[in-house]
Amino acid sequence: MPWWTSELTILRKRTLALRRYKRTRNDDNLRQERMLQYQEGKRHYQAKLQEGKLRSSKEFCSQSADSNPWKNALYKLASRKLQSKTTLSTLKIQNGTYTSDIVSTMKHMMGHFIPEDTERSDSAHHTYTRHLTAELIDALDDVEFTREEILAVLEKFDPSKAPGEEGLNRDTCLKTFKRFPTFFTEIYNEFVRKGHFPKQWNHSIIIPIVKPGKEGSTDVNKYRPISLLNIGGKVLENLLIDRINHHVFSNCLINENQC
Repeated sequence: MPWWTSELTILRKRTLALRRYKRTRNDDNLRQERMLQYQEGKRHYQAKLQEGKLRSSKEFCSQSADSNPWKNALYKLASRKLQSKTTLSTLKIQNGTYTSDIVSTMKHMMGHFIPEDTERSDSAHHTYTRHLTAELIDALDDVEFTREEILAVLEKFDPSKAPGEEGLNRDTCLKTFKRFPTFFTEIYNEFVRKGHFPKQWNHSIIIPIVKPGKEGSTDVNKYRPISLLNIGGKVLENLLIDRINHHVFSNCLINENQC
């Protein structure tokens, strides 16, 4: 390692030697004394390790561009400027023709990944389901969400996930909730009272990612679509899912053989 020194070699050997205090069995006082010496030596050794790593890191970052050809690349990597960008290419359509521009390429991709939901292709089951969703729900009022429920949902989100259309991430929502917990909780309880899921929260940003090894393909399946959803909708969705799971499992409504 570039940060390793002869001093660290000596300290490591000394620490390993002090660790042999465990061999002292007949004298408890001597064993205790040697154990304290080992713990102190270990702390000193670990402190020197961290000091050496930090010093080496600072020296590396302070090198000139001539002596460190990777300095500029490291800066770009840290600022996420080296990430490759997906370029949409010409795609083959089912009739054997090819898309002619970026607009036709995007329409073909969207038609494949997000097909239109029309009533013309509905089966009898689908028609009945549409009819049910249009009816008013005759059920008891739900228990309001608590602050603890919302906090638990926010804390389980990955803070490194990219935000959706609204541009808000997990940390922003978490800080807002801790600042205005009553206001934040009341918003979600109002949606439950009205049985409403905001349409804006159903919007998503779709990022097409090329699958490994399929860069030269003209098949639309070469792309794997990633949907970036708004965190407001994800919070409400997870709150509802937790309630449904609680009802299902507390009332033993899942078959034991169900995975």
